[in-house]
This record gives sequence, structure tokens and C-alpha cells, in this order.
Amino acid sequence: MGLSYKDALDAPLLSVEDERGALHDWQERGDQRALELLLRSHARLVHAQAQRWTSNPVELEDLVAEGMIGLMRAADLFDLEQTVRFSTYAQWWVKTSISTAVARMKTIVNMPSRVYFDARRGRISGEEQRAALLASQAHLSIDATGGVGEASLGELRAPGRTPEEHAEAESSATRVREILLVALGQLGAQDRELLERRKLAAEPETVAETAAWLGISADRVAVFERRALSRLRLRLERLGCTPAMLS
Repeated sequence: MGLSYKDALDAPLLSVEDERGALHDWQERGDQRALELLLRSHARLVHAQAQRWTSNPVELEDLVAEGMIGLMRAADLFDLEQTVRFSTYAQWWVKTSISTAVARMKTIVNMPSRVYFDARRGRISGEEQRAALLASQAHLSIDATGGVGEASLGELRAPGRTPEEHAEAESSATRVREILLVALGQLGAQDRELLERRKLAAEPETVAETAAWLGISADRVAVFERRALSRLRLRLERLGCTPAMLS
């Protein structure tokens, strides 16, 4: 959906009841009109975030499109059991989608947006920062040694783990498994069983089998899965899991 800045500003805001109703209709019934209503009423949030990154009209249009994708993702995953407004939740998805697009547009070599912005803002230093900045500007040498003022591929190669790092990783994995069991126990019965059937079983169910169990069409299974995973992630974060542990 493409909305100009003027259209975004003119779009009416939704009341809490209308917002919740639209989210319910989209998530439970796949109502496209409900999704469109949500996107129109929150398009100004996307435009505001995109305008923070560029004033170039061409780039702005691309960033708005990316932000709308983030907004749709938020509509899929928003947990109606939470009391926060949808805009508060959606803002993170919009910002993430747009910042990822900015990193992709500004760099020649593909790299995670976090690495790009950390290098630009001086949050990493030394050779790591130099290599990331040179790579983003397409100054990365493909030879083994590299030249003057260039970073070689070897400089960006991650070293193997030490025995201590292996032990630490195994301990961390064990802790995550323990937390996962606790978090699963905090989910509703349907969400927990859905994840066990589709994600945790030795032989996961097919989409058709899960759809029959839930009594829904096969194309709605993915929505139910994403919502269950979002609820699980929220509980894992509350139990102390960091984003790095969950990636």
C-alpha cells in the first residue's frame, strides 16, 4: 500500500476499540479491509520514521515502502492479550525495517544493519571498524593479503572457538533450553501445543494436519504460528533471554 505524506496525515486515528477490533479481524479472519484500516491509520508513523533517515524523494519512497512492510509484520504479530497500544509495538518493527533498508542502500557489501551503524557511530573500534567501513564502501580487497588502505577478506574472517568458548556456549545452550521449557509452560494451551506440533516435534506436523487440528484454513496456519512464536519470545525476554540468545 502506497500512501503519500499528505494522505498519511489525513488518515483518521483509530480509537482503542476500533484498533483492537481491526487487529482481531485481521489476525483471526484475514480481513483485508481491517488490515488496510490499520495501515492507513498508522502510515504517519512510517513517514515520520523514514524522514529521519533521508530527504531524498526516491530514497524516501523506498524507505516508506519498507516501513509499511514492518507495519504489516507488526499487525501479524501483535499480541491482543497485551494492554499497550498497537503504535507502541509497531514502532519497533517499522524502525527495524527502515534501518535495515538504509544499511542495504548505503553499503555495497551486504552486512547486518547493526554492524553498519555501530561502525558509523564509533561503537566498534580498531581493525573491526576499519574493515566494516571499507567493506561498506566497496574497498574490500578480494586477494588474500590486501593492499595499502584496503581490508582483506582475512581480516573479516571469524576465528574458531577456543575450548573455553565451546564450554561457555554449551552452558549457555543448556540454560536457554531450561528457560524455554519455563516459557512454554507460561503459554496458553493452544499456543504451546501448536509450537510443539510444528516446531519442537521430532517429525513436525504438516500445515494441512495443523490446520485440521485448529479448524482453520491452511493459509492461516502461518499467522497462528507467528503469533505463538511472538508470545513465546516475549516470555523468554521476560525470563532474561537477550536478543542475541534468541537470534
